[in-house]
Amino acid sequence: MFKIGIRKEPTSTDSSTTITVEDFEGAAAHRLRHDLRQPLASMTILVDSVMSTESLPPRVEATFEEILREAQWMGRLLRSAEDDHEHVAVVDLSRALEGPCASMRGSAPYDVEVTEQERTPVIVDPVGLERAIRNVVDNAKRAVSDGGRVQVRAWPEHRHGLLEVADSGPGFGGLAPRQGQGLVGVRRFVERFGGDLACGTSSLGGALVTIRLPLAFGW
Repeated sequence: MFKIGIRKEPTSTDSSTTITVEDFEGAAAHRLRHDLRQPLASMTILVDSVMSTESLPPRVEATFEEILREAQWMGRLLRSAEDDHEHVAVVDLSRALEGPCASMRGSAPYDVEVTEQERTPVIVDPVGLERAIRNVVDNAKRAVSDGGRVQVRAWPEHRHGLLEVADSGPGFGGLAPRQGQGLVGVRRFVERFGGDLACGTSSLGGALVTIRLPLAFGW
């Protein structure tokens, strides 16, 4: 391991101290999370205050609602990053679509159809699931950014809960690659909870991504 830092002269009780690269990175990440918490809290309070006291045009109100949702999502990400342990809970796939899909509506130049059938409970890390859904939905948004259709639906099937995102874009390979783990990270997440990820061509002519996770029976 490459190490940087300072070394103390040996004493009778302490031979040396080495500060590793990981130590610096961990400390920097902790400071960043700490510094972001207050601005996010202030943003949430300000937006909520305006929405509760002002009569706003529908489009402006929808924009504020989106800002509030995104600020709350960033807050959940920060809290998750501060916890060393992964949280596992029963999550309804249909309800999990609400946040990621809300930002697709409004004045976007494409049509969005969200189908929420019956309750679809699965056992996962809630923040990890939302991150995975946002990743897939974001890909669909990019694919139809100039116009098109996106279909999102969740439903139970046999012993699994399925979440499907289809778009009318150019399909896989038709978009410029982006940095980050992308669908690789999504696949790793769902496989960690006993599920799988399938990619193909949708009936709309673009990409089709299906997340399948084991159902949580008895909930």
